[in-house]
Amino acid sequence: MVWFLALILAFAPIYLVRFQIGPLPTTLLEILIVGFLVGSVIRYQLSDIKQKIKSLGNINYAIILFVIAGIISTAFSPEPIKALGLLRAFIIEPILIFYAIVLTVNSKQITVIIKPLFWVTVLISAFGIFQYYSFIHLLPKFWGYGDEPRRIVSIFAHPNALSLYLAPLFAFFVTLWLNGYKLTKNIWISGIGLLIIGTALIVTFSRGAWLAVALSIFVVLINQFGLKKIIIPAVIGVLALLLISSIRDRITLGISDSSTNARLELMGIGVNKILDNPFLGNGLYGFRTTQAEAGYTGEIHNYPHNLFLALWVELGLLGILSFAWIINLALKQYQKSAFAKASADKHPQLIKFAASIFILTVLIHGLVDTSYFKNDLALLFWFAISLFYIKQ
Repeated sequence: MVWFLALILAFAPIYLVRFQIGPLPTTLLEILIVGFLVGSVIRYQLSDIKQKIKSLGNINYAIILFVIAGIISTAFSPEPIKALGLLRAFIIEPILIFYAIVLTVNSKQITVIIKPLFWVTVLISAFGIFQYYSFIHLLPKFWGYGDEPRRIVSIFAHPNALSLYLAPLFAFFVTLWLNGYKLTKNIWISGIGLLIIGTALIVTFSRGAWLAVALSIFVVLINQFGLKKIIIPAVIGVLALLLISSIRDRITLGISDSSTNARLELMGIGVNKILDNPFLGNGLYGFRTTQAEAGYTGEIHNYPHNLFLALWVELGLLGILSFAWIINLALKQYQKSAFAKASADKHPQLIKFAASIFILTVLIHGLVDTSYFKNDLALLFWFAISLFYIKQ
């Protein structure tokens, strides 16, 4: 069953394969998840599952509140049928995978999940780099003939979708690699894989992803070497990157480009909706209606390009508070292991530290984009949360 979990997490982007079973829209990822969950229920006794879930403590209550927020937001959505699909894909199924991981996987088995995830991320990135030169599966608007540079999408539909997927995984893998974790049999092969992922992330030209990864890895380096040893190399590295004209232009363009202005306008619409209805927001799949009501004339988006605003407008006050509680409880699990008096195995502590960096990257990136409300992002977020609770 661990290999089945590894398959689901490594191939999370197959949610892009969409179809219908009768009147029910679904994805290939959802079919895999349902198949795994059915197999798990058949294999394990219900009494054992209940006992293990109970032992997880307060995270259960936080999750219940998060699910309740999703149900309420679905009921009050202007489009409840579509909202029900989002409830299923972004909340119910990822949470069930969270429980599946913490109930069936221990710290020694987690490498069975991490290694395939690493290699698939490398392959997705490698295709993106190939795409940069070949233009295969790259829409003309991303070819770089206008104001923006050429931007890769790999297997996704938009550069931002690729950057949202790669950024937390890259930070997660770098954290493990710097601390001696064997992503592959050879540390140099792992390094080359990370170089491929990092290069792909750069040529997405996502400024939010750059910022999130830079700050997260800066935290890792401080933890690894201390501030005094890394501050000068970090400054030199940033200056070296700024010598690359396309990167420098992309950063300076962000001060007043149309994309930034549109994001700010969408965030303003989100803030106004919260002020208008702070408890319920606009319901799941409701931000499109909110934009129409606000008279927004730009391209319609599903979310306000900010994770925290998106959580509040989509899931209400209960949604964002329970989400924050979930993260707080998870990070406390890392603190417990970090300050333990003795440990025969430092491996679980490293995994939790890397998961903390994953979450940090998601939150920083979430300042300028919606780093949760996609099938793959929600699934990987709950995978990261599960790493704080896996058995040693």
